[in-house]
Parts: sequence; C-alpha cells; structure tokens
Amino acid sequence: MKNLTLLLLWLVASIPAPVLADAGDKQPVQQELELIYVFEGPTPEFIFVIGQSGFKSVAALEQYLKTWAPGSELRWAPGCKRSGGEPLLSSDQEMEAFRSFLAGRGIKFVLVPSG
Repeated sequence: MKNLTLLLLWLVASIPAPVLADAGDKQPVQQELELIYVFEGPTPEFIFVIGQSGFKSVAALEQYLKTWAPGSELRWAPGCKRSGGEPLLSSDQEMEAFRSFLAGRGIKFVLVPSG
C-alpha cells in the first residue's frame, strides 16, 4: 500500500501544471477585429470578434485585450455601412476611451478608415 501511495504521489507530481505567464513573458500578436451584427429580434445585437472569439461588450473585449503583450497590434476596418448604435463607432467618447485603454496597455490600434 505504501508503494502504491508513493507511486500515485510521483504520478501527480510529474503532471505539468498549467503556467500562467505574465504579459511581459508573452509575445506580441497581430490580430484583426470585426464587428458582426446579429439580426434576431427587434433590434440588432453587436458582437466583437477576434479570431474565433466573440465579445458582446467593449468591457468584455477589453478584459480579453488585457492578456495581450505590449507591442501587439489590433487592426480594425469596420467599413462604412452603419445601422446605428454600434459600440465604439457611434460614440467619439467611447472610441477615444478605447484608444486610451489600448495605448495604456502598449497595444497599437490601426483603424482603417472606410471609404
């Protein structure tokens, strides 16, 4: 029984634990941001998408971006068609706060003008 216990302890100790790296240990990334519209119901919903991940609010998007390393780049080409009420795009103050957030995190924001 003692040998079995020692074997189990050894097995558990040999399993690598997940390591959560500091933002300083991460490599910068370059990603594209999209804003998709969900037309189900009386008013459209908006979802920010980066890769295969979606975010229903600017706050949720910012939480995700906090995991990015300084030197990363977020590129967004939202186009020129609007339905109204789009997050970030419908408010100069909200866009400026988002830009300030990214700058404070050391993330370059490339907003491609529509046209």
